[in-house]
Amino acid sequence: MCAHLRLHQALGNTGLRGTTVIPATVGGCVSNLTFNAIDVETANSDPSSVCQIGIVSIRDGLIKGQLSLLVNPEAPFNDFNAKLHGINRARVAGCATLPMLEAELRKLLEGTVLVSHTGFDRRAMDGAMERYGLKPIRARWLDSALVARRAWPGRYRHRWSLALIAGELGIEFRHHDAAEDARAAAQIVLHACRDTGVDVEGWLERTGRTAS
Repeated sequence: MCAHLRLHQALGNTGLRGTTVIPATVGGCVSNLTFNAIDVETANSDPSSVCQIGIVSIRDGLIKGQLSLLVNPEAPFNDFNAKLHGINRARVAGCATLPMLEAELRKLLEGTVLVSHTGFDRRAMDGAMERYGLKPIRARWLDSALVARRAWPGRYRHRWSLALIAGELGIEFRHHDAAEDARAAAQIVLHACRDTGVDVEGWLERTGRTAS
């Protein structure tokens, strides 16, 4: 679906079309399991050419909303990226550009803990904002790849791709769909919280990624 201007309502109301409720079972004595997760796909090798944004909302350890948004990147698509995620110029025709979504994205994400797998999605979002002369979204970013490496150092110290970690943790998802990738990143963090008893605030401290 093309991006629209009611993002915070869509994620806040799981009864709306385009959202998915997915239960996540987390054990252990952890106090803070509330955060958002994000993933992006790009039109070409330039990280700022964001053409899809996936957002997942986690509240108290439960996945409350999942949203996939196509975005017109106003940039050319290359064949490699288009084949990877299946998005091309025709699919984003008529979709909103990032500046049209800025206000609602800020309402939804700014000031929250925002999980992504590696730093790519943060660089992409910051670069896309900068390309339009916009300030980056200020959030407390948490890298699920780094969380996995710290939670299970014997398994992921030297290998930490999303597909590999999710597969070994039994997380099923469609790779290179932004919403599915965001959900997988979120569930990796939830698994780490369950297995270690460390909550989201604890992982922010352990990974040294508390700055916005």
